[in-house]
Amino acid sequence: MNAPYIHGRRRTFSASTAVDTQNAVITSIKTDDGATWGDMGRVLGKSEDRAAAYANTASPIDLPTFLAGCHEWGGRFADPLLALVGGRWADAGSVCSGDDPASVTLATLLPSIIRAELDGETTVEEVAPHEALIRRAHAITCQWLEMIAASKGGVK
Repeated sequence: MNAPYIHGRRRTFSASTAVDTQNAVITSIKTDDGATWGDMGRVLGKSEDRAAAYANTASPIDLPTFLAGCHEWGGRFADPLLALVGGRWADAGSVCSGDDPASVTLATLLPSIIRAELDGETTVEEVAPHEALIRRAHAITCQWLEMIAASKGGVK
């Protein structure tokens, strides 16, 4: 198990840690939402007894149950479990643009935009090579505008 090209550096975890995390997540959601085991079972597509067992025993959830939990609770449900392998939840269609601060993205893009605007005319040939950065900057500024609108009581 010491061949890095086969056994790369990755997080390891025990099955019992995964099940303990599953138990804690399901119990926490039930408590926070004031739900019953029957409510939890309906969401997870399982019986009341099975839902309770997923929160109180060494019984791991199956894939369809995991996906049902993700569908209903998103990151509340998935993040603690995915964190065991270095992951996190992201809604479909969300902009996952990296962990760089917005300022780094904007500062990286700025010199290219300054060069493109020097002659007073910006062409597609000048900006196309920077499309990924422009899209990231757009996503960032859209998030800021949504935050501002929400703070003013506007649409989120």
